[in-house]
Amino acid sequence: MTELADPPRADTGRQPLAGAELAIRPRFLADIYEAASRCNKCSLCQAVCPTYVVNPVEWETARGRVGLVRDAIEGRLELRDIADGPLSSCLTCNNCVAACAPAVPTAEIVSRARQELYDQEGHPLLQSVALRGILPSPLMLRMLHGVARAGEVSGLLPFARRTGLTRWLGAAGSISEQVGALPRHTAYRRARRIPPPAEPVRGRLGFVMCCYQNLAAPDATEATLRVFAANGYEVIVPTLGCTGLPGKTQGDREAMLDMARSTVDRMRNLEVDAFVGDVASCTQHVRDYGRLLAGEPLHHGAAARISGSVNHAAAFLAGAGLRSPLGRLRWTVAYDEPCAYPVGGAERRAAHRLLAQVPGLRIVDLEEAAMCCGGAGTYFHKQPERSAAVLERKFEHVAASGAEVLVTDNISCLDQLRAGARRHAPQVRVLHVFEVLNASIEAAQRRAQLSG
Repeated sequence: MTELADPPRADTGRQPLAGAELAIRPRFLADIYEAASRCNKCSLCQAVCPTYVVNPVEWETARGRVGLVRDAIEGRLELRDIADGPLSSCLTCNNCVAACAPAVPTAEIVSRARQELYDQEGHPLLQSVALRGILPSPLMLRMLHGVARAGEVSGLLPFARRTGLTRWLGAAGSISEQVGALPRHTAYRRARRIPPPAEPVRGRLGFVMCCYQNLAAPDATEATLRVFAANGYEVIVPTLGCTGLPGKTQGDREAMLDMARSTVDRMRNLEVDAFVGDVASCTQHVRDYGRLLAGEPLHHGAAARISGSVNHAAAFLAGAGLRSPLGRLRWTVAYDEPCAYPVGGAERRAAHRLLAQVPGLRIVDLEEAAMCCGGAGTYFHKQPERSAAVLERKFEHVAASGAEVLVTDNISCLDQLRAGARRHAPQVRVLHVFEVLNASIEAAQRRAQLSG
């Protein structure tokens, strides 16, 4: 693995600032300076950091990254000095927070540092085109799907994947290799064929569609919508662009906020009891809209109301309770937790609670289930060696578990784990939690038809 020849070193001898010491005037990033100053240098983050365990150097740890960002804030170095490595290799998974006594929000600190770096240095042109021109627009996303499908039907994309030409297509080529052929119909198209909710109707929900899952794994979203309908919920699916998470992770704060505003405008007038989303990362991001858009008179009120009523789909259904009959599935499954779920939150156990109700399903423990699989966003493109190393470690644990089916509920995890299964465990299927639930419901329906 290629590393920085002489990476900057954080001043690990400094102690956390307190009281009057925080009077130091930060050059920038004042909003995260106090949080960055809470790190007590204990090193407990090392054991739980997915990048450190495969590349054990100091700046791969939360302690090292946070210390370097603080050094930049205080003027001991520049952010450009740590752009390649300390800032770029972080998965922003926040797994370190679980081991951190002062709960230093490393992912937020790194994300804000990336944003500040791009504010200082400018944004890459192609990234700006994607974040500001394509992802916010439902029309452009439909056109992107059409172009990709035309490439598949014509044979150009399969040829490019076979010959390695996708390597010359940047992030788009890497995504094509990772995902393979896009399904013919998007999740929005499939939503039109969802049956009406089973009587009696329990409520009316708005659905937070992930723009990426809409294109790359629409079968997962279709399964989610079918499960909610079978359990008595009417689900309204508004047409959305990207909700803005890529802008946050890629360092374009204004693009992130613009997409948040657009999403709020598209959701604010829906008459629903609550909102649900089946992609952990996007849903969690929308739950943060109230904070992100605080102080904006045109959007804050609606953003706060929406973010306060957005639920992770598995957590919502686990709390409300399954009502539809479930059929037997003789599968051995392991659940890989999306790191986007709140650390220590009840959402991390919701999928287990649902899966445990499926007759015949054998659930086995997965070592390091909360450890990121290395597939966050376009990390597999920008950090291919680290991503592959993290993924290989994940599948060593999958093999040890004996699972036949690996289950998760986040699109980045779903695609990364499917790529890992093709490479390391072709006998293992990778499914969304709601695909398992939908399979169980369909099994019950078939049995009822046979007995009727």
